[in-house]
Amino acid sequence: MKTKIYLLTVLLAFIGFGACDDVYDHVAAPPQANEQEDAQSVDGFTIALGSGFSAPIILTEEALEENTPFEAVKATATPELAEGATVTFSLELSSTDEFETTLEIPSVSGENAATITPADLDEAVKSLYGKAPNARELFVRVKYYITDGTSSVMMPTPAELGPATVTPVGPVIETEYYLIGGINGWNMENLDEYKFDHSGADVYEDPYFSILVNNLEGEFKIVPKSSKEAASWDGVFGTYEDTALEGELQLDGGNMKVEEPGWVKITLNMMEYTYTIEIIGDMNLTLYVPGAHQGWNPGSAPTLYSRNFDFKYDGYVYFDAGHEFKFTAQPNWDGPNYGDGGDGTLSTDGGAGNLKVNEAGYYQLNADLSGSPYTYSAVKTDWGLIGDATEGGWDNSTPLRYDPVTNKWTVTTTLEAGKDFKFRANNGWDINLGGNINNLTYGGDNITVTEGGTYQITLDLSDPTAYKCTVTRQ
Repeated sequence: MKTKIYLLTVLLAFIGFGACDDVYDHVAAPPQANEQEDAQSVDGFTIALGSGFSAPIILTEEALEENTPFEAVKATATPELAEGATVTFSLELSSTDEFETTLEIPSVSGENAATITPADLDEAVKSLYGKAPNARELFVRVKYYITDGTSSVMMPTPAELGPATVTPVGPVIETEYYLIGGINGWNMENLDEYKFDHSGADVYEDPYFSILVNNLEGEFKIVPKSSKEAASWDGVFGTYEDTALEGELQLDGGNMKVEEPGWVKITLNMMEYTYTIEIIGDMNLTLYVPGAHQGWNPGSAPTLYSRNFDFKYDGYVYFDAGHEFKFTAQPNWDGPNYGDGGDGTLSTDGGAGNLKVNEAGYYQLNADLSGSPYTYSAVKTDWGLIGDATEGGWDNSTPLRYDPVTNKWTVTTTLEAGKDFKFRANNGWDINLGGNINNLTYGGDNITVTEGGTYQITLDLSDPTAYKCTVTRQ
């Protein structure tokens, strides 16, 4: 049975269930009663929130399974009605008392009241606020009708009530997960190199975490951030499916296992507490860029490289005009090739159109094959020096000149001793290089000038495996 961790308290008397033991307690501020809108008297009716909203609601999985309806609104007084006439209600929920965005929720009317179900309420809260299991304020707009036989007349003025406080059902999803196993000696203090990647978005909107690992052969488990920080094995995830390449994560489950050598990609879906393991084997670290700029020959094409072994490729290509091109996985057309999938995505469909740059220039090309869909970007770049060692300081770049024959950027300029410089593109900081002059890295350290004077500086980005520069005193 899938282990999920849910809030275990509900404050409504109409929902009954037993508590269960679990590793985590959801950490949230205690629910507080909000000052609700007084009952509204309009059109001869007095409308109020029902008994179900008299205290904050913390929904649970058990409550959704039982799905016992509860009183959401009621009419505590009505005008005199014709014999046989009844009052029916239509309910809208909103996240604000201005009702800018509303959501109609199914309800059942009877005996001057309207009931709703926990399942419909849970779905409504998530539609308005997202999936995070946080206490949310809901405002209720009540439209009410006098129904007599087959005719129904809506009263002209709806009642607006609230706020009511509701916490939807949700699993506990932490912001960080780590791999532990034979690959790092089962050591809780040696996890940082095996952290799962995540988009950085709200984990309830993006519950997917992934990691690429080489030579994982052997057993492992998944460690959430809280367990890592506590250096505790409590809360660590395993499975009862051993070598299965997909399955359910289990608290305190058995060890997971990979039997194949080479690279593997592990993806966690923490909304469902499931995992998948993709056996990759040998990783292709190079993409080729054939196109009209070089005669559509993959064997002689410039290349992109995955410097971090993460299926994210980067490199630079000079186009002497607006040209079409593609990416290929091999220096020929035999392997996968990647064309235009639309909206910045890549497609491996043989009929996909070519990629394109619209004007001549020196482009940074990126291809991300780590997720789905595959994506790419092409950014035209003009490079310069920046730093207090240069005449422009840290505010104004000193331009470099590109030579399409040597495929390098150069400038001759003066540099001041004891001060620093680095390289940046397009007079901005989105793309900048520094660090070791034989292996420049994005965002790398400043490069220090030991002796002042006039220098010829050359930036060589032609080899994506190691960007380089030379700094030669004249």
